[in-house]
Amino acid sequence: MPLDNRKTSHIQQMVNKSFTGRQRSVVLVTNSAGSYSYNAQAVVFRPDLAIDPQIPDQEGQTPRARVDTVMLAPLGTSFAGVVLIADTPTATALAVQTSPIYEIVSCVPAGILPGGTHLRVYLRRLR
Repeated sequence: MPLDNRKTSHIQQMVNKSFTGRQRSVVLVTNSAGSYSYNAQAVVFRPDLAIDPQIPDQEGQTPRARVDTVMLAPLGTSFAGVVLIADTPTATALAVQTSPIYEIVSCVPAGILPGGTHLRVYLRRLR
């Protein structure tokens, strides 16, 4: 049974409602023509601790995590030109320099609807 617009909007509203209380602000650092811009975005930001120890990696060694953090962002968030994500609510260059910084490994739409209900962004912390 196909989803109509009413059901689709209800599902999207419930996903956004489920983010309430779990969100925090992070800063998306964008590079455009050599100049950096800093934009704060409310997202769900959590560590990714799911590694199956029974499945070896491609070399046959014990598995290592490719990512260490998962970020759930609203569906309309644009990651075009984003080079870094800083774990700070303050969108300034000084705050970004002094906070933990992550790089984007992959960004995929996820959720029950075709095209997704949110974006699941896999991050790796830069040390």
